Amino acid sequence: MDSKDYKMIRFFRQLEKLIDAGEVKNIGIITDKDGTIMIDKELKNILKEIRTKSTKADIHIIANTGRTVADMISALKKEKIPLKYFDYIIGDNGATCLDVNKNEEVFKNKMDVNDVNAVIEEFISKGGNIANIRLADGEHIYAYDLPEIREYYKKNKNVIFKQSFDDLEDMDITKLTLSGENRLILDIKGYIEKVLKKGKAHLGQTSFPQKKDNNYRVDFTRRKHKRNSSKICEKKREYRCVYIFRKWF
Repeated sequence: MDSKDYKMIRFFRQLEKLIDAGEVKNIGIITDKDGTIMIDKELKNILKEIRTKSTKADIHIIANTGRTVADMISALKKEKIPLKYFDYIIGDNGATCLDVNKNEEVFKNKMDVNDVNAVIEEFISKGGNIANIRLADGEHIYAYDLPEIREYYKKNKNVIFKQSFDDLEDMDITKLTLSGENRLILDIKGYIEKVLKKGKAHLGQTSFPQKKDNNYRVDFTRRKHKRNSSKICEKKREYRCVYIFRKWF
């Protein structure tokens, strides 16, 4: 067990004591990076123990991820983690939120199609490859129809392959993801932040469109992002919130 795991376990033991003492009534455990506290057996047992104290505290666990909600659900099934373990799933960097217990969409921050088109045009004009464009609507990923991209997503049932991205009017777009060389992606991030005041750009790395690639990526969403979306859940439940950032995939 490394020092981070030890600190996490100690933290939860302290939280249990607060619950026993009646000092905490409402707790929101918000997990970033796909919610990884679930994968560790010891931590999973602790969370189960905490849940049994529901007579003294109302506890909710919220997954907060850059994936689509549908992708997150698929990932949980793959890891054999019950979906009911979560109360909310926030997807697409804060663009969508699912109430798991009610199976209802809490919110969806739809993007302006003109803004999306403007960023795509800027990307292509600077030498970006159309194959490196992806869109999401909270449930589906939309990707260019090429053999290598079909291979990349061969195990993902939530992908719709398109012949072009010319007509986006009928799509409820929640996120645009572009990938390529570092300089190109930094240029696009700068364009988003300078020209599109309602947009939020988040940088990362990706193996898309081929596993052997080591590209950079930028996720473009509306100004609402993961932390703000977590706060929305806070207000709905009036939590004394606990934020956890730990990678599990």
